[in-house]
Amino acid sequence: MKAIKLSRKIHKWAALVLGIQLFLWALSGFYMVVVHIDIIHGDMLVRDVKQDIRFDEALQVPLDQLASLHPDARRITLKAMMDRPVYLIEGDSTRLLGARDGRQLSPIDERTATEIASYHYAGEAGIRRVQLLESDPPTELQARSLPLWRVDFDDRWNSTFYIDPDTGGFTTRRHTLWRVFDFLWMLHIMDYDTRDEINNSVLRVFSVLGLTLGLSGVWLLFYSFRRKKTQGAVL
Repeated sequence: MKAIKLSRKIHKWAALVLGIQLFLWALSGFYMVVVHIDIIHGDMLVRDVKQDIRFDEALQVPLDQLASLHPDARRITLKAMMDRPVYLIEGDSTRLLGARDGRQLSPIDERTATEIASYHYAGEAGIRRVQLLESDPPTELQARSLPLWRVDFDDRWNSTFYIDPDTGGFTTRRHTLWRVFDFLWMLHIMDYDTRDEINNSVLRVFSVLGLTLGLSGVWLLFYSFRRKKTQGAVL
């Protein structure tokens, strides 16, 4: 009987402590299943653009000239930025140059960041705000480094595009459904700091509590059936 009383007490307290988290697991899991991952990623917000480079137009500045002008360069990449050929030079610092005239384009200004964001945006809404983030990044950026241009669109999704001022690259996008997903993911994995560490101590503790709840419940169920069977035999 002592074992049964102890099992009941453990089951009760484990259920009390774990009950709210079980609800949050169910709620967050339901959201992750119902909302398609492509919507979470915000694929519907981004235009499917194929930027081709015409090498006869692009290579106006020879690579050997670039190498001599930028001796610290470890990598020189020819790419397109809004259908314009540019060189991305990575060395002691990252620089963006126009491939036709060699003019330095980085760090890009607010106007260029707005143009890049609008170029990739699939909607028709206007821009609500443009901001250069240099410190205190929002949680939704996770581990991405600053500075970044933040371009907010005035649409129903509260869409935000992030542009790298050094490379002119379209870094990532965020919107309301992604932000809800991110919040629920935090509750799901119980990482309330970086929101990306699955193997954390809090989750381990609650996993053990869940296992304890299940095992004590099985034991009590087994005891209940056994007790009814014994009482039936006595009658």
